[in-house]
Amino acid sequence: MRSATSQPAQWKRLLRFLSGGGFATLMHWLVMFTLIRAGSNVVMATATSATAGLAVNYLAQYRYTFRSVLPHRVAFSRYLVGAGLGWGLNLAGFTAMYTITGAPMASQIVATGVATLANYLLAEKFVFQEEQTNDTP
Repeated sequence: MRSATSQPAQWKRLLRFLSGGGFATLMHWLVMFTLIRAGSNVVMATATSATAGLAVNYLAQYRYTFRSVLPHRVAFSRYLVGAGLGWGLNLAGFTAMYTITGAPMASQIVATGVATLANYLLAEKFVFQEEQTNDTP
């Protein structure tokens, strides 16, 4: 059972997760618009900037949100799996909501909310979960 004192820490971690993700999104958009203004193909610009956003988000979550000590080879591999699952969940959620409502913006807002919560839980329980060693009781 969780103690009452762990709840504020959980909320603080969630806020760090959201701010790190928000910063990564801002970087994604900044790189994308910079590349487009410089004359890049828009598809290449968004692919490149999404990759930049992914890297910024990983580092923000690794260092700032979860303060992980896992080796990057472990954490980043897990992160890519979690990001892929989150992407798939976002797509499935959007598709389901859009099929029901026909409202693209509302569907994306709901899908983003669900995917964000799922991404947080995946990051907490899987991606940045510290591995138990034989020395740990």
